[in-house]
Amino acid sequence: MYDRMLLSDFSNDKKGVFVVVLTQADIDMNLKDSDGWSQSGSWIEKEYRFSSYPKAIQFIREIADTAEDRQHHPYTIIDHTTVILKLSTLDEGGLTQKDFESAHAYDRIFAKYT
Repeated sequence: MYDRMLLSDFSNDKKGVFVVVLTQADIDMNLKDSDGWSQSGSWIEKEYRFSSYPKAIQFIREIADTAEDRQHHPYTIIDHTTVILKLSTLDEGGLTQKDFESAHAYDRIFAKYT
């Protein structure tokens, strides 16, 4: 993957780590490994359903803590017992591995609610 990339394809995040905007082939591969995430333009998204509003809010609280720890925050929609999370690395102008790592972390959190 990296042998065909130019230095301009890399950027330096706030922690001094190089971040790569993923190619569509890389995005497709990551989506195949994900649990129900789908691509919508330059975002990946997933809908989660809960048995009650308080459980949905508890989930969001855990998502917020994880997002703060990672310094990578999802776009969040809460509609009673449904939560939709969307991820994109806006600073980089596209999807990066950070988005898929966050998606997997959020799925692990959701597993506690099923």
